[in-house]
Amino acid sequence: MGRASTQKKVARAAGTGGGRTAGVKRPIGWYGTLAAVVALGLFLVAFSRNQELNKGQQAAKVAPRINQDHWHSSFSVYICDHFMPNVPLFESVDGLHTHGDGVIHIHPYTPQASGAGATLGFFLKSYSSNGKGGTFKLSASELKPAVITTDVNPLDRKDWHNGDKCPDGQGGQVKFTVNGKQVKGDPSTWKLRNGDYLDLGFIDASKPLPSNPAEKQNLANINDVSTSTGTTTPSTLLPGATATTAVGSTATTVAGSTATTAAGSTPTTVAGSTATTAAPTASSSPPTTK
Repeated sequence: MGRASTQKKVARAAGTGGGRTAGVKRPIGWYGTLAAVVALGLFLVAFSRNQELNKGQQAAKVAPRINQDHWHSSFSVYICDHFMPNVPLFESVDGLHTHGDGVIHIHPYTPQASGAGATLGFFLKSYSSNGKGGTFKLSASELKPAVITTDVNPLDRKDWHNGDKCPDGQGGQVKFTVNGKQVKGDPSTWKLRNGDYLDLGFIDASKPLPSNPAEKQNLANINDVSTSTGTTTPSTLLPGATATTAVGSTATTVAGSTATTAAGSTPTTVAGSTATTAAPTASSSPPTTK
């Protein structure tokens, strides 16, 4: 009996291929589930790619449009009692940049910098990444300009928060105006437009933020191939001084003086004096142009 039983077991094992599960059919539902998972994965990949394409197409339709629109807005920063120098020249792959002329040049090259993405915050982020002065911090309650190496005023390098005191002892506040009108909220979210005058600053909470007297001239004299990094913010005369300067001249006037300068001259007037400089005489040698 033992031998016959063993032979039967061997025969059964041979019939099943030597394994317990060999020859067992998988249910049709298993293959159906696998096919559904694969199909869903392919669909999600295609959907994601389509969404990205749609974003690019939408960005191409919403101004400022990629490689089409070329806008400009003046931009000035005021700290307590003075305007800072212009944001220095920098370029970015996104297309938002400045020539150091007090103007934001807005001609986007990427979807991120176009349409609704073209904000003051995006410009300042590009400045922080591509400039040489570190991070420019900006929110409704904080203003810390990036460092400008030629600017030695310590006030311009401070991290200002609402409530901090300016040198006059009064608590200050971050303020932002567009075309002379105050805009509340976070200035970094401002959507850039063509032809705006933007003034950002930290000033006594009780005082209005002044507009940069040079901003209209900056926006009117745009040079899109300029490499200037100079300052076009206005100079400040000391109290009591009056200066009239003609084209081509350079005048330095201190408190209590009155100076009238004609073309081609460079006077320096000390306190309490009155100087009038005439134009060069006919016998003067003409300039040599090369």
